[in-house]
Formats: sequence, C-alpha cells, structure tokens
Amino acid sequence: MAKIRRAVSIYPTLSPKMKIGFDRIMEIYDSAFVMRLYVHKVLFKETIWAQGTKEQFNKYQDAIDKTEIIGCFAMTELGHSSFLRGIETTATYDRQTREFVIHTTTLTGTKWWIGFAGQTATHTTALCQLIIGDKLLGLHWFIVPLRNRDGSFKPGVTCGSVGAKAGRHGLDNGWIQFSNVRVPRENMLMRWSQVSIDGEYTALPNQSLSYSTLLGERILALGGVSLQLSSAITTSVRYAAVRRQGRNNQQILDYQTHQTSLMPIIASIFAIQITGRKLMSDWTQVLSSTIESSEKESFLTEISEYHSISAGLKAWCGWFGAESLEIIRRSMGGHAYSQYNAIHGIISDYGVLTTGGGDNIVLAQQCAAHLVKSMRSAMEGKRVTGFVDYFSDFESILAGSRWDGSEASRPEVIIGAFRWLSVSMVSRCVERLSRDLSSGYSFEDAWNTNQTELVESTRPHCCYFVLKTFLDSLKGSDPSLVPILRKLWFLYALTNVKQLIDRFLEFEYFRSECVPMVRKLFVDLCATIRTDAVPLVDAFNLPDWVIKAPLGRFDGDIYTKYFETVNRAPHAIGTPYWDKEIAPLLKSNL
Repeated sequence: MAKIRRAVSIYPTLSPKMKIGFDRIMEIYDSAFVMRLYVHKVLFKETIWAQGTKEQFNKYQDAIDKTEIIGCFAMTELGHSSFLRGIETTATYDRQTREFVIHTTTLTGTKWWIGFAGQTATHTTALCQLIIGDKLLGLHWFIVPLRNRDGSFKPGVTCGSVGAKAGRHGLDNGWIQFSNVRVPRENMLMRWSQVSIDGEYTALPNQSLSYSTLLGERILALGGVSLQLSSAITTSVRYAAVRRQGRNNQQILDYQTHQTSLMPIIASIFAIQITGRKLMSDWTQVLSSTIESSEKESFLTEISEYHSISAGLKAWCGWFGAESLEIIRRSMGGHAYSQYNAIHGIISDYGVLTTGGGDNIVLAQQCAAHLVKSMRSAMEGKRVTGFVDYFSDFESILAGSRWDGSEASRPEVIIGAFRWLSVSMVSRCVERLSRDLSSGYSFEDAWNTNQTELVESTRPHCCYFVLKTFLDSLKGSDPSLVPILRKLWFLYALTNVKQLIDRFLEFEYFRSECVPMVRKLFVDLCATIRTDAVPLVDAFNLPDWVIKAPLGRFDGDIYTKYFETVNRAPHAIGTPYWDKEIAPLLKSNL
C-alpha cells in the first residue's frame, strides 16, 4: 500500500500522456500494484459511471479520485463466475424502510476473487439478483459499504483473503459475505433501470447493459497481453543477440528455429497492441456518447458488436500470450528458469489473463453466439452491419475463386482468405446447429455437440479483424516506419495462415501444393525481420529497471550483471547449515 499512497500523491501532477505512460510502465514493473489501482480507478469507478445516473456518479467521483473511499468490484462468486445469471447474492427491496437488503444466500454465493476486498476496500459495487416482493428481476448493481475508517467491518459484512495465489501476490484478492446488509434505495445504480420509492420497477431494456463494464476490462486485457509479452520478448531477443553457440560461434538469434519462434511473437505484439488501442478508443467514444445522451437503442446494437469482438480477441490473444511465454522461456534455455531473469514471474502473473475477466473458452462461445446469430440473419436475406458486415456477402464470398498461390504479397488477398474462412466455418456451424435442432436436440445439447467447432470458428473472424485494423492503421503512420510495420503485418498474417492451414485445406481454399509455399514465405520473412529484431524490441522503450532481468540489459553486458545479481543474494556463497546437517553425515559410518 506504500506504493499506492505514493502513486496517489504524484498522479495529480502528471499530464494525461504521462499518466498513460506511468500506468504502462507500472503494469510491467509491478502488475499487482497496477491491478490495485485498476480495480479502484477502472472497475469500481467506471461501474458507477456506466451503470449509475449522473447524480450518483457526481456523488462519488470526488471521493474516488481523492481515495477518500477505496472501491472494489464484487461480481464473481465462489460457485459462479462466467455464468453470471447463476449469481446467488440477492438485493431485496424493503418498501417500509426504502432500503435494499443485500444477502449472501448460500456458501457458493460468496463473492470470490474480489481484488482489494481481502484487506483494503471500504466500498464495493456488487452485482446482485434484484427481488421485489416475490419477483426475481435479474442482475443489477449496488454500491455497498464494507469497512469503517478504522478498518472494522460494516454491520453484516465479513471479508477475508482467498489465500496464496500463483502470481500477483501484492493484490489482496478476497471474499465477501453479506448477512442482511441494508443500503439506501439510492445505492442501486439506476442509469438503465430504476426502482421507485414505492417499489415500482422500470426494467432494463436488455440484460446485457449490466455487463457493459466488462467490455472495457476485456479490451484492456489486450494491452495487458502486449505489455507482458513485450517485456519477456525484449529479454529473450537481447539475450539471443549476445549468446553465441555452435561450430561457428554464431549468435543464437541467427539460428532458423530461433527466428521462427521469436519473430512471430514480435509481429503479434505490434498487431495486438495496435488493435487494442484502436478498439479501446472506439469503445470509449461509444460509451461516452451514450452516457451523455442516455440513448439506449443504438447502444444496444453497439454493445453486442463490441461484446462479441472483445470476447473473441480476449480469448485468442490471451491464449496466444500464454503459449508465447512458454516459447520465450524455452528459447533462453536454463537461464529463463532463474527467477532473476523475470520470465518465471511474468508467466505466474500472466495466468490471470486467460481466466480473469471471463474464462476464455466461455468468451469464445459468446463471440460464436454473435457470429451464428449474424450469419443466420444474413442467410435469411437481412443486411448485417458492424464488425461482421461482410457476412451479408457470404454467398459471393463462398462463390469466389480459391487461392492458387499467386499474389501472396497483396494484403487484400490475405485479408480475403481470412474473411472466406470465417464465412465458411461460421456458416457450417449454423447448418450443423439447424440440423441438430431439427433432429430433436435441445438448443443446449445442439450447442454442446458442436462446441469445439463453434469455438474454433471465431478465430478466423478475430484474425480478420486484427489484420484489417492493423492495415488501416498504416495509413496514418510515419512513412519511415511503414516498411517495417508492413513486414510485421505480413508475418502476423502468415503466422495465422500457417497455424490454420489444416482449416484452409479442409475447406479447400487452396491445394496442398500451396502449403510448402506458405511455409517458405513464413521462414523467409522471419529471417528478414531478424535483422531488425533488436531495434524492434528496443522500440518498446522498456528501461532495465522495469525489465528487471540482467539477461535483458540494454547495453548487452548480460553475463557480468547476471553473475553480480546471483552473488548479491543471501547465502549465495557458503553453506549456513553445514555444521548442523552436512558435517554429521560426513562423519557417519554410512
């Protein structure tokens, strides 16, 4: 908390651009620290902003900004996380006292994994099942005080720590139980739905409005992926540029397997970072304009689009990051197993990005549900808009010519390939679901029967979206940077073509003779980008004190600093337990 107090004191002195830089650097330097600030400043504050009225937000904004209160975000429960409709915490309206009674009805209804709740938060925004009379009215958000200023609990509130974790040890994830905790009627966040003094309920236009806070969290996860990977890849590339091995004593970065392992990760970091920033900018604009106007109908259309793409990207980019970190660890041999070189710590802290903010398998299915619904509409002759507008042309896309191996360097050819594969896989999912439903399957059974294919069908669409966003960004880029950015774009594209090559063959987009060509293009481009590998990771602009890995030092003096770091550790030289434990063994007759 000392870091938090220091950050709170200096934050008001920073310019908006400096605040962004501060957050990015601290995300790498101490991810647990940033998560504490994120829970308070983003999840707690923006829930009140997005779900509350202007009056409600104005009431709390100053206290939040000055940390006169400290907030957390109580959504997930011990028995319920991705399946939010199963949440068991209730908020029952008492007409006589004009209060809501917040109650944990079962053990599995305990709010769980709540960042800042274990030891710190004074308030929370809690997602609860609203009950008025004998009617269950769905999920709604409530502001619930947790602690007094002396740290004691409010009446009926109990919080505790969830205990030891795999990573992010500085964040006090906790649990919360409510025992008939009473809060004023005004503590229900009432932007989208309302409960009057008399208990009259004005319903949400759509339950998905309750989840809008999560969209920003999922888009921000893309930034988390790129930041964590940028630190790890900087260390591995700098190490590979110094380390020499083999008969010719060459840099290990010159070995083809190193290039084909690390160069695609560099390209993907740029692709994910560019996409995440653009998507967040667009979503913030949509949300801000909606908050100002309170215009619900257009927002419902927008939210379904952003919900789908943010869910799909969070899933696939999250999985990519986890796999890439293991590739990076192996590329450094045994040295990456040393805690002093930071890779182990990044891997431990990273794990939350594949499950936190929504389990990736569940998120991929949420994306799939939107794609299936949109494709059905297109098949019925309706015009589809938004990020899946190309579905409207599904017939002409499927009837188009396949790739014969020519013009592989044209971006529109590669983007067209992913658009074609997306339409092919999603339309087949629609056909299979329709077939199973016609055969008497329930919707749930039909979905489960096709679940793996549905999850896989979202990947081409997500690749298409990233490639299109990345390519569009080049139009406003510094002309001197466009050549290398274009190479990175092509490598990201070829990496995904190569990984999805079985699908392209299955749907007969190209013949098997094209496969060696794809692989050669991929290998050759990795070799080309290798010459820029060090300046590319230097462009992430991460100082040594942030990377915290002697093998990733900017000046290349890796072995001296690594040896010094190891020998600064307590008891690095000598055996403190020799006389007690080892000497008796040596004197024994064994």
